[in-house]
Amino acid sequence: MTYRVIQWATGATGSHALRAIAAHPELELVGALVYSKEKAGRDAGELVGVGRIGVTATNDPEEILALDADCVVHMSQMALDPRPHLDDICRILESGKNVVTTVLTDLIYPVVMGPEVVQRLEAACKAGGVSFHGTGIQPGWASEVLPLVLSGLWKRVDRVTVREILDYATYPSRVTLFDLMGFGHPPEQPSLIRLGILAGKIFDAALRMVADGLGVELQEIRGFYEPVLAPETYDIACGTIEKGTVAAMRYGLHGIVDGRPALVIEHVTRTRGDLAPEWPHGRGWSVDVEGEPSMRCTVQIATDGGDENDQGCLGTAMHAVNAIPLVCEAAPGIRTFLDLPMVLGRRSIRPR
Repeated sequence: MTYRVIQWATGATGSHALRAIAAHPELELVGALVYSKEKAGRDAGELVGVGRIGVTATNDPEEILALDADCVVHMSQMALDPRPHLDDICRILESGKNVVTTVLTDLIYPVVMGPEVVQRLEAACKAGGVSFHGTGIQPGWASEVLPLVLSGLWKRVDRVTVREILDYATYPSRVTLFDLMGFGHPPEQPSLIRLGILAGKIFDAALRMVADGLGVELQEIRGFYEPVLAPETYDIACGTIEKGTVAAMRYGLHGIVDGRPALVIEHVTRTRGDLAPEWPHGRGWSVDVEGEPSMRCTVQIATDGGDENDQGCLGTAMHAVNAIPLVCEAAPGIRTFLDLPMVLGRRSIRPR
């Protein structure tokens, strides 16, 4: 079966998704939404460097909603206010199109957003007779799917720590790094990451999903945040890190069970490799299990001369693209990783 797919946005991750959809033998790209006037009216394939594919990009959401498609891969840029994203997603669902999105971390497990959001998404799914799925790579795979897959080997667990380590020096999005994460700003200036983490409200969806999957109740979620300041001014791909501003940060959440941090999500992020040498190093994701048996699973980014942030965006895109058939075939409603079969890279072994 071939699924007709629309790509919503063509940023760093969306461009990877569009290329993958266009090349996939079980998917057909039928539409592409862009946000800039410069991109509108151009061939979608030319926008992402694969040549003409016969699909014209539009910046008019109404044109997208009117298309006949099975699924929309929704990858609009992250924003401080989640409401416009939810508005778009619900309109897409109501138009009769399944949605796979990477845009909001809470949508990995929408129950954490409260009953009103869950009810709204479920109502939109019911109106369109379709399904909704939130995904990504961290959150969206490393912090949920990977530990849950490993859990089949566990007898008893004292602590599970999921860690992401990345160097953002080459990351292209200024909005993500400066506006949302708070890099390049004075440490006393609030940022979405700092405020959300310390309130236990960012990445909590991953903790709660894993807890529910393991059948344990979290007594509390506690956030932690530690910044490191730039020793001098230097440039990265998306801007300038001024001396004395935030240049690296280590943050995350502790999920408390029986009075101890039994589930931990930690992000170790730098904009230069020599910063915070005492913190863990590497490139990728790991799951450390303390218990019976104790174990460590590490997924290292092997760039082979490429850029690690670009490869991370590719992995994010592919987890969404590979979920399309499962979401399209699922019963209508919100479908998380606890509801769907394992997302597999079907037909990924094929001629280059």
